[in-house]
Amino acid sequence: MKQRQVIGFLLLFVALALGCSRIATPPQGGDPERALVAATDLRDVAKVQALLISGADPNKMVQYGGDSHSAWSTALQKFRPGHPEQVQIIRALLKAGANPDVAWGTSDGSGTGPRARAVGTMEPLLLAMLHPDPQVVQAILATKRNAVGGETSLVMAIESGQTRIAHLLVEAGVDVNCHPGANTPLLAAIEARDEAMMVYLEEHGAREKP
Repeated sequence: MKQRQVIGFLLLFVALALGCSRIATPPQGGDPERALVAATDLRDVAKVQALLISGADPNKMVQYGGDSHSAWSTALQKFRPGHPEQVQIIRALLKAGANPDVAWGTSDGSGTGPRARAVGTMEPLLLAMLHPDPQVVQAILATKRNAVGGETSLVMAIESGQTRIAHLLVEAGVDVNCHPGANTPLLAAIEARDEAMMVYLEEHGAREKP
C-alpha cells in the first residue's frame, strides 16, 4: 500500500507540474493582491478578510518571495492539516471568488528539471490532495460540485486511506467508475484491501470492469 501511495503522489506531482507548464495570460494584480498574498502567507485571517472586503482579487498573481503567486495558490500550497486559521482563509478566498478549477502561481518546486519552478495553472483539488484535509476539499466542492480534478483526487484519496475525502467526492458526484490513471476507484480500494471502501463504492454503482 505504501508503494502505491508513493506512486500515486508522484503522479500527482507530475500532473501539477504539467498544469504549471500551461502558460496562457496570467491575471496580474497590484498592491492589494501583493498585500493579500503576504497576509495569506502569514496566516493572518483578519487581514485577509479585510483585504478581500476592500476588493483584492484572490486569483491575480503578483511577485512575492522571488516567485509569482496568487493568494489562492499560496493558500493551497502553504496549507498543512491542523491549522484551522488556514481553513478559514481558504473559505474566505472561495467566498470572495477564488476559482475552484484553477489556481495561478508558481509550482512549489517539487521534483526537478525545468518544470520544477514553472508558472501556470494548477488544479485546486489536486493541490489540496498534497496535504489532504476534508475541510479544504469540502470547501472547494461546496463552491463547485464538479470541480476539475475530482476523479484523480478520488483515486488518490482511496489509495492514501482518506476515507472522508473519498466520501465527499462521491457525494459531490464524482464518477465511481472513472479511470483517471492506472486504477479505477474500486481497483484502488481492492489494492488497498479496504473492504469498507469496496462496499461503499459498490453501493454507489462501482463495477470491477466499468
